[in-house]
Amino acid sequence: MDIRIRKAAENDFDKVYPLFEQLWPTKKIDKDALRIVFNRGVNSKTDELLCLDYSNELIGFCAYAIVNNLWQAGYISYMYAMVVDEKYRGKGFGTMLIKESIRDSKAKGLKRLELDSGFHREKAHEFYMKLGFEKRAFLFSYPL
Repeated sequence: MDIRIRKAAENDFDKVYPLFEQLWPTKKIDKDALRIVFNRGVNSKTDELLCLDYSNELIGFCAYAIVNNLWQAGYISYMYAMVVDEKYRGKGFGTMLIKESIRDSKAKGLKRLELDSGFHREKAHEFYMKLGFEKRAFLFSYPL
């Protein structure tokens, strides 16, 4: 099995975009705006965007940011995207991405890795709990 987790580059966007469509199937996505945000993350000093390649095909992606956090009295990783191509789910690829994110966050001296997940994503919740994540809070969002 040829598996590689690597930092994303700007030219990965067109391969990652179909994964975003799977992640947000009911959302109307502005592809041009999303490309700008993706490229901003790739070039950020505080964000990490990772791609998972399997047999030379990009099948997984995650992104997290280093965030100053008062509750933890330090910095944490906040994962703001995580997706594996639906054809490859349940085969351990998501676990590989999460474990790499945890390893990288620990190496940076961060205190926690946190993420949010929609109420309807029950399989994802089970996946995160199995990996040792705790349900700690609700996410509240206010449109601006």
